[in-house]
Amino acid sequence: MTPEEAWRVLEEDLADYLARKGVKPSCQAGCSACCFGLVTLSRLEGLALLPHLSPAQKERLLEEGPRRLRLLQEGKDDPRFPSRFFQSQIPCPLLEGGLCGVYPHRPLACRGLLTRGDPRLCAPEADPPKGHFLPVPWRMARLRMEALWEEERRRYGYTLVGELASLLYLLLKGLPQEKEEVEALLKELGVLGGRWGYQVV
Repeated sequence: MTPEEAWRVLEEDLADYLARKGVKPSCQAGCSACCFGLVTLSRLEGLALLPHLSPAQKERLLEEGPRRLRLLQEGKDDPRFPSRFFQSQIPCPLLEGGLCGVYPHRPLACRGLLTRGDPRLCAPEADPPKGHFLPVPWRMARLRMEALWEEERRRYGYTLVGELASLLYLLLKGLPQEKEEVEALLKELGVLGGRWGYQVV
């Protein structure tokens, strides 16, 4: 399965599930609070996203990537790192005027985060009630991510998973192919392992 196929199948499965359950997400263009969270990306999905990036998006990633790597280096072992990252209100570098600049090609992690509640409760400063985010769409997205991780393992002999902006930055800079070289680079950057750091498996 390619990332493009995984994106399409997840969208079809989500549409079918939501229609059967009579659930209408309140997510809409312009409500972009979820674009401030920590997003997980695999190398395979990142490579599929690269050709769709504009020169301006690449430039922003090249600027933002080192900062994200420093944040991961400092917080990868902190259990509260995702919450602190979200509350720091650092937008995804692909967010443009409140809209996803790569929406048709957005990662699976982004596609599975849905709510039917008040979108204002998704904001970093909000305290959403339990169940605000729909659990089944997220699980559906997670299963597709895991299938892509297996595909990546078949192609490369291992799977690389990390934070979206910093991984795209590393891919733009020329990430090595061999597992040992990737691990050595990530160790040197101080972002390998830990609770929220890069995983090479």
